[in-house]
Amino acid sequence: MDGGRGRGFTLIEILVVIAIIMVLAATVFAVGAQSRARARAAVCANQMRQIGMGLGMRAEHGVRRGWAHGIRHWNPHLPLLLCPEGPQDGQTNYGVNEYLIGKPAYVHDTGETVLLYESTRAGENLIGDESDVDLRHRGAANFVFLDGHVERLKEVPKFGP
Repeated sequence: MDGGRGRGFTLIEILVVIAIIMVLAATVFAVGAQSRARARAAVCANQMRQIGMGLGMRAEHGVRRGWAHGIRHWNPHLPLLLCPEGPQDGQTNYGVNEYLIGKPAYVHDTGETVLLYESTRAGENLIGDESDVDLRHRGAANFVFLDGHVERLKEVPKFGP
């Protein structure tokens, strides 16, 4: 008999168990980070859809340069003008298609015309074109089109006619 003495774990066995636990923990953290990134992209898309609805209600008269102030006036309690993944040092980090400013939004294909996009900048009442798009959601960006639908695209659509 061994005198009541139990067999302990060897150093190799302990190191193998620790390595397995570390691999599992790294996998869980990576999946969690991807899930959080997808959730932030979904929050951003929802915010953009709400802004797009507000802008779309007035788009038949043309979008004004002070569009963000109008959205804030429409609902001052919504913190929806900042994407959680974008720059946070301004009133908004979303931009309006410059080709729609001051013009009636009568476009033949409203499902192809970008109304709102994710800007590389933060500021007030951002206006820009294709060169200002920030692919901030894992190589993709959300876009609101004139017909009201929101798409997450990896390639920037054409803004102008």
